[in-house]
Amino acid sequence: MKKHLRVFAIVVSILAIGCGTASAYDKNTQSVLLDMDGVPRMVTTDKTTVGELMGDLAENVETEYIVTNAEESDVLEDNMELTLTSVTEKTVSTTKTVPYETVERTNNNLKSGESRVVQEGVNGTATVINKEIYHGTELVETVFVEEKVVTEPVDKIVEVGPENVINGYTYSKAINVKATAYTPYDAGCTGVTATGMKAGRGVVAVDPKVIPLGSKVYVPGYGVAIAADTGGAIKGGRLDVCVDSVSEAYSWGVRNVTVYVLE
Repeated sequence: MKKHLRVFAIVVSILAIGCGTASAYDKNTQSVLLDMDGVPRMVTTDKTTVGELMGDLAENVETEYIVTNAEESDVLEDNMELTLTSVTEKTVSTTKTVPYETVERTNNNLKSGESRVVQEGVNGTATVINKEIYHGTELVETVFVEEKVVTEPVDKIVEVGPENVINGYTYSKAINVKATAYTPYDAGCTGVTATGMKAGRGVVAVDPKVIPLGSKVYVPGYGVAIAADTGGAIKGGRLDVCVDSVSEAYSWGVRNVTVYVLE
């Protein structure tokens, strides 16, 4: 494992490491050349391993270094060269955009499918702080520190018309049908519907397999009605609206309409 150390970034020719009486002329000392980011530094030490030398250096230095060409267990030799690379940290602050959110609100005064913007959105800003770690001049790691919001984003607010609403009525199903008209007095009619209701305006004949009897429906051009009747010709996508007169029935004719089954 490479050992981290701190070294005074000062120019020295000979540094005595170890006991106070050590000197460059002691037979038990070693002269070691430290290459510190390309700048040579000569030290003299009575230590026997790289790890011991680095331990002594770490007590007296400021800049952090890593040894890149030796291990702690390596035995020191006279005139040995050790390559040291500085380890430095830099705090970097950047600004990022905080996107706004879009919020939808239902406005019953709008038609289904309609919308309007009542407040435009505004992006916010945040400051991101990272710690960059360098080995020499090489960036080797970026560590996230924190993020601070400088300006809060402002939501975009959009009002939308209610879903599944037609002319103020909430519906559960929309069905395309061919709609005709009849009167309570037509041939074969008794004035009483298949469900026992009195036939008249506000009653429609349906295929119960498509629209269940008793359902409340909205028929554009006709209004709200009860599916209370059936008819021999009313099968599948067919519907018969009951009107009060033959002239109304002729006026209605045959229309392709969307019928809304109300909730």
